[in-house]
Amino acid sequence: MSRFRGFTLVELVVFIVIAGFAAYALFMSFGSLLPRSPTAAQLAQATQLAQERTELIAGQRLAWGYGGNGGELDPCNKGAPPPPAICTTTFGYTVSSTGTTSGSEVIWNGNSVLNFKLVTVTVKLGIVTLAVQDTVFANY
Repeated sequence: MSRFRGFTLVELVVFIVIAGFAAYALFMSFGSLLPRSPTAAQLAQATQLAQERTELIAGQRLAWGYGGNGGELDPCNKGAPPPPAICTTTFGYTVSSTGTTSGSEVIWNGNSVLNFKLVTVTVKLGIVTLAVQDTVFANY
């Protein structure tokens, strides 16, 4: 008969206490991660900022042509004159671009001619990257 006894009350209480501590630790770790996750509104704002900067770079390319603006396609990366108002972001977002300077041409799609430019626009909020947009410009 002693083989079919089951668990004692002490064993059940010890199990409940250990399971409670484990659940508490698990919920606290999730709770510390969730506030750092971006909201849908932040992601939408970051995507819009990346698109605006890409369109600004494309507009500068069409207006100045390559090299006509001092070799820099992104007016927000130039020191002087002061950058346009669109370069000023709000709410702590940081928008940066790479691949907009002279000498950053790439070979694209197996074409052996270096007349393409890969421009990457990155939007961050603090240290978290929210949006990255790559655009290929041709005829350089």
